[in-house]
Parts: sequence; C-alpha cells; structure tokens
Amino acid sequence: MSRADLGAGEGSLTRSWSWHAGKGAVIWQLMFPERGVVAGLKRSPATRTASLFCLEAPSGCAVCDDFTLMLAEGSELPVGEGWMIGLETTHGGLLFCHSFQPGSPEHQGLWAVDLAARRVVWGRPEAVFAANLGDALLVYRTRMFAGFPEREYWLIDPRNGDVVESLGTGHERPNFLRMSAESEESRQGIALPEARMSSDGPVEVVEVGVATVEGRHMPSLLPGAWRSTVRAGVGGVTVHEGIMAAAAPAPLFNNFLVRDSVLYYIRENEELVGVMLP
Repeated sequence: MSRADLGAGEGSLTRSWSWHAGKGAVIWQLMFPERGVVAGLKRSPATRTASLFCLEAPSGCAVCDDFTLMLAEGSELPVGEGWMIGLETTHGGLLFCHSFQPGSPEHQGLWAVDLAARRVVWGRPEAVFAANLGDALLVYRTRMFAGFPEREYWLIDPRNGDVVESLGTGHERPNFLRMSAESEESRQGIALPEARMSSDGPVEVVEVGVATVEGRHMPSLLPGAWRSTVRAGVGGVTVHEGIMAAAAPAPLFNNFLVRDSVLYYIRENEELVGVMLP
C-alpha cells in the first residue's frame, strides 16, 4: 500500500510518501537499480519468507511487490529456500541477489532480477560475488585442489551472466580489481549517516546540499526500550520529523539514507517513508 502526502503529512513541511510492506514484515535492505526507482528486500519472520519489491522514488507507488526469487525463470524452486537471500549490487536496471552457504554467513550464488518485468534474467548458483567493476562483475567459485580449497576467478557480463574473461586461481589481479572497485554507496549515489557525539549522546548526521538530516536515539519510556527519531532541517527550520521506532529493543542505527535529494527511512520495520528534501 502506498500513500503520497503533498505537504500535509504529520511533522512535515515538504512532500512525502509512505509505503507499507505488510503486517509483520521487516524491510531489510534497500538498493537503487536505476534513477527514479528504489528496490528492496523484505522479510516475514512469521512465515520465514523473503521477497523483493520495487517502488517509484517520486511517489512511492509500487512497480513490483512480493516477488519471490526463483532459481531460474519458470522454476518453482525458490533461492535460499525462500528465506536466506540478500541484495548484492545493481547494474543497468537489474538487481543482483545472493543466497548463503549452508550453515554459514558467507554468500553463495548470484541472480540478476528485472523487477519491472518481474523476472529472473540469469542466475549462477556456483558463483560468489566479489566486486562490481561497472562493465563487468568479478566473481569466483571455490573448488578443491590436492585436498585444499582454492578460488577460481572470472569476469562476467552483468547483462547476461556470460564469462567475459577467466582469471584463473591467482590472487594478485583479482585483489587489485576488488580494491579499485567503486563502493556501492558511491556508485549508487547514496549518502549514509555519520555518527557524531553530542551532549545527548551519539547523533547520526547526513548533510546534503542545504539540508541536514539527524537521527537521534534515546531511552524509551518502556524499560529496556529505545526511541529512534529522524529530523530533516534547512537553515535551522525543521521541514520533516518522524519516528523510526517508538520502543525498539536497541537503537536503530543506519536506518535512514539520502539519494537524489530524497530522504528514505524505515518506520517500525514495516513502512518505508520517502521525503523530498529542498
């Protein structure tokens, strides 16, 4: 469900919208496959399911929702048993997802998804993502040699998953490529908050143009709970303020970001809010 509020939202002097992911859902990750679009991963702990969504950034209207990542186009088998998946990177409107190695937090597999078309473009269950180089993705697979694991590296085309170049098992060039790759935040144009100290404790701050966004975390009225809020201001004037969580078990650090002059934050796990900054 999406709602657009044109200057009439509570606590806001600027245009904002909110999108609800569903009762009991947890919005887990956000990424930006292309300009004007925000995509994400949401989890439903009660059913142990995870799915993808895609929204129009200016309005919050859903382009795609509740997309279950399958092993391949037309397959009935979900990746990661429908639960153990995550977001890796983006390229040219595609969102790249991963699963996990059994019993481990290590990533496994790479799937390219076109959420606007609601389809899996290609998948490589054997590959592990290492870096986005822009025109190619650096990946590797682990194989056994003389009883020991070793990594075999490739460069693959992000559009179709084809191998562009095989780099073998040497580490020098793959390490150089990985170290020289642009960070996801920089490549996607995301401004993340930085922690600063204040008289009230740590404050998260993002400064973009004339706007300053602050995230504050204070003990709630409920014992052992925390209240996390976000405020956007221009020249000392508050243009938007909201509550990220009224009574969370821990402070909600890194719960907001800015991209293309839009502030995004997650409210009470289930709701994504977009605020147009001056």
